[in-house]
Amino acid sequence: MVIPQKPLAEIYRLSDIFNGYGNWYRAEKNTSIPTREGFVCIIRGGLFSVLRKSDRLLIEKCSAPSILGVARNLNNKNYFRIQADAECHYQLIPFDKFLSEIENHQCQPQLYKVLAWNIDLLCHREELLLGHNSYLMIKGNLVTLAAMDEFMRNKINVADYIVKRTNLSRSMVMKTLSQLRHDNYVEISKGKLTALRTLPESL
Repeated sequence: MVIPQKPLAEIYRLSDIFNGYGNWYRAEKNTSIPTREGFVCIIRGGLFSVLRKSDRLLIEKCSAPSILGVARNLNNKNYFRIQADAECHYQLIPFDKFLSEIENHQCQPQLYKVLAWNIDLLCHREELLLGHNSYLMIKGNLVTLAAMDEFMRNKINVADYIVKRTNLSRSMVMKTLSQLRHDNYVEISKGKLTALRTLPESL
């Protein structure tokens, strides 16, 4: 399954509108990045995780640039929290100011594309995880991890990533990874995925 490609050109275009607006803030590693009601958060630099608020299930590992909080401010619901995985730099833009500037710069098409990409990501996650057995869930997340750029992949522990993304037991994940390594389907060095070959349909 092809992972939806991040619309970087559109995100940069939207972010550039606010280059000179307000303050930029810093979030230290392993601290929360605020996504307050009434504000859009533009993450300018760093690596971060999107976690489900109710149980800290990992939704995505992400890198800057990113724009967060548009959908939440449209429906006043906040299902996620954001955690810095490395030092992050961000801005908080009042929601009304964000929308008015987008309109002034006639950037609605770019915003629609970013929102559509976010929907695609959630659909991709659902396709990976819902209604599948544990092996197919692990397989899907290995493929997702392998598709990341090398910089991101080298920051992520394979077993931790799969456990946090699926809520499967660590013993189940480790047993499956061990079998895949034994059969030469995957290569893992110091906990990081270094190679992935075509995985079997079942294990």
